[in-house]
Amino acid sequence: MPSIVTLDIFSGRENPSWIVDDNKVADLQRMASAAAGVGQLPVLGYRGFHVRPVESEHAAAARVEGVPQSPTGAAVIAGQREAEEYLLSTGAEHIDAELRAHVREAIARGPDRAAVQAAEAAAAVRCPPCHAADAPAYNPAFWNTPARQPHNNCYNYANDQATNTFAQPGRATGHQAPFPPTCPGVRAGATSDGLHAVPNFGGTLGPGHGWYVALVIYPGHDYHWYRQDKVGCWSHKPGQTAARNTDNSGHAITDPRTCNRGPYTTFCTYMITTRHVHIR
Repeated sequence: MPSIVTLDIFSGRENPSWIVDDNKVADLQRMASAAAGVGQLPVLGYRGFHVRPVESEHAAAARVEGVPQSPTGAAVIAGQREAEEYLLSTGAEHIDAELRAHVREAIARGPDRAAVQAAEAAAAVRCPPCHAADAPAYNPAFWNTPARQPHNNCYNYANDQATNTFAQPGRATGHQAPFPPTCPGVRAGATSDGLHAVPNFGGTLGPGHGWYVALVIYPGHDYHWYRQDKVGCWSHKPGQTAARNTDNSGHAITDPRTCNRGPYTTFCTYMITTRHVHIR
């Protein structure tokens, strides 16, 4: 039976996917069995491939065995160069040349071991003060469950709303940003939803006046959001992956403007969101 291959790379947008036949899955199984994988990479940008069978009531679906799995049960192919390059070659018609180049470079470089072990980083960090009374507590356990993690993205997380719709700025209010994403376009969509831009995150926000978030752009491809938590440091949820409070170097995030954001090189703005913002 054929399988669905998903390139795990975006944060705000849906990831690109395509179908491969069972012969290619058999080839992939041989490659994946020859090297140990690392599981889903905890970074912005390229995080590996997910492979899951197209289910059928008429035939058993072939699965890639012996590799880490995503919360939805898909095989995660990362840190396995031959298998990753093979999967990239099967998606030539589904991703543009610039994106292919980024993925090819990331595969050649290999996983950043510091980033892979980011959750275990123990360096003491002094977080900046949080001036927002309504700022959410950092609670990744709420988000990192099979019922929520695959269905909520960075915009859901920044607004602290698990809508299970992979929410898009402006969609709920009829002003979704056009593609490709730009700072003005995504900011306008978010403003339509009820957020508003501010120059920094130093102003005091009393009860009922929300908390600070930040918008960045992967030029030509995607957008990403961060939020400031009660502790003062920032956290985020890249796409369908787990919520986390570290950047691409495995460091605590004291300011989204200056942290390691991988390919999300354009910092757009800080904004304020509230419990009254409507997203979908």
